[in-house]
Amino acid sequence: MARKTFRYGGLKYWFPAAGIFLSLLLAWYGVLHYRKALPVAGENLRGLALSLAAAMETIAVKDPSLASLKDFRASDIAYFAIIEPDGTIRIHSNSALAGTRVTDRRFTPIFSRGESTDARIRLGTGEEVYESNTPLHYSGQVATLRLALHTFRSDAVIRGARAHMLVLFALLALAWILGLLLFRLHVRAEGFREEIAHRRRLAQLGEMGAAIAHEIRNPLAGIKGYAQLLQENSSSASVARPAALIVEESLRLERLVNDLLCFVRPAATAHTPVNPGNVIRRSLEIAEPEAARRRVDIIADLAEGLVIAGDADGLEQVFLNLLKNCLQAVAEGGILEVRMAERRGMARIEIRDTGHGIPEAEWERIFEPFHTTRARGTGLGLAICRKIVEDHGGVIRVGNSSADGTTIVVELPLVRHKG
Repeated sequence: MARKTFRYGGLKYWFPAAGIFLSLLLAWYGVLHYRKALPVAGENLRGLALSLAAAMETIAVKDPSLASLKDFRASDIAYFAIIEPDGTIRIHSNSALAGTRVTDRRFTPIFSRGESTDARIRLGTGEEVYESNTPLHYSGQVATLRLALHTFRSDAVIRGARAHMLVLFALLALAWILGLLLFRLHVRAEGFREEIAHRRRLAQLGEMGAAIAHEIRNPLAGIKGYAQLLQENSSSASVARPAALIVEESLRLERLVNDLLCFVRPAATAHTPVNPGNVIRRSLEIAEPEAARRRVDIIADLAEGLVIAGDADGLEQVFLNLLKNCLQAVAEGGILEVRMAERRGMARIEIRDTGHGIPEAEWERIFEPFHTTRARGTGLGLAICRKIVEDHGGVIRVGNSSADGTTIVVELPLVRHKG
């Protein structure tokens, strides 16, 4: 029975989405918890002030002289005062202030509108307290009871909620950092696995391709040789023309076999210092006759003294292939530009033609094996270029392409730059 494998390709997009949703939900909960703590702390102070005011009013009703309130104490009270309508302090927890007049007018709403007031104020000592001004009814009289309460209990609630929120945010940040690290490790592992699988496929293709190529080469050489003999020795057009077609197709098949062998050949392990400028100049010299035949002007601007570690023959094959492709794309009277400069520790080579351009959808596909846009192409030329460039630790890509032409970019890591 075939073994079914569970593939979770779509889930890799759901996991980050679920993480973001859960993070936002937890962050919202932390902020909400903190924001709820603020009014709760305020209500606790207000409730405590009302309870103390009710207790003191009960004492005042029993003792209209208010003498019993002079010794009233509670751990939450910073100070208290009983203020007459004219602002005179009748009783104060600090007996030295009794008989003085208050300078603020926060007690006036008690007598003018019968309203209580409360606010956070800062004392001369620097302590922030909660101040409550409420009416005190006793023996048919009304005075203002001013209570100043310590806020350390309520502030502890707020600090706890703030600490809870900050810890939650810190844990979320840590979770995201760990998640991103794990994601990067996963991506790198996936890349390694894909690279290993790709190399294994290439190795298998290489073994098979090499075997097929060697099996084809000998009979192909015989077919081509006999066809050339027929072409040269036959005086009959009915024989010479088919023979010429056989020779032409044999040559095309021979090129395909050579390209296949080149593509599956293992990368060169011994790299020596190479001046890429010299390699490009030699490639341009080889391509010059074809450019002259097509009446294409070549413009070269190559930086001096750049050195890479590589295989000169393999790099020459890359640049010859790229120049050949560009020349085939350029119309008569066109221009082919080759420029090389140093950029961020890389030798950057740009080959630009004034051809018809490449559709953007094809920018990556043109480097895939057996993908070609020409009727008689093998589809291996650019794939071989990419393989050789990547074997040198570099990259090859389409830099830009439009109706005005195409730019191919090759970047190779530098060993040094001679001044």
